[in-house]
Amino acid sequence: MLLELQDKTPVTAMSVKMRAEISSYGRGLYKGKLVSQYLDEPYEFLTLVRMIEKMEEIFDEKKFPQAFLSPRSFNDKKGKPSKKTSEPKATVGDIIDSTEYEGMDSVSCTFEILVRFRQNASWQGAITWVEKDMKQDFRSELEMLKLIDEALIASESEI
Repeated sequence: MLLELQDKTPVTAMSVKMRAEISSYGRGLYKGKLVSQYLDEPYEFLTLVRMIEKMEEIFDEKKFPQAFLSPRSFNDKKGKPSKKTSEPKATVGDIIDSTEYEGMDSVSCTFEILVRFRQNASWQGAITWVEKDMKQDFRSELEMLKLIDEALIASESEI
């Protein structure tokens, strides 16, 4: 699947651009899908953390943008937990029931996320809010998440 970008900018070896389409949010959940030329089909997520984890997985697999630091983890170097836990790892889908969706607001926001670098254990790049044709650079994943949240709040107030 080839990623069709709003501004028709080709994705080159010098950049990684993905599209996040958020359809609803609230109560800490952000329901949407991630579209990338590196995915066979859109990746559906329920939290922005899952979206970021998927993007990070793609970056690691493609080895671009190259990470300048190894991520810290509670797991040992072989990917096993340092101390054995008796509980299996739960995913967001295991925890969320249908009542959680009741407090979510419907929105339609699309963001094109261009990650140029992964330095200082974070991302640097630019994000475009497609519906408003507004672009903003970000210096960290947290700053990017704040820009997404700001856009969602603005979209909700317009409805």
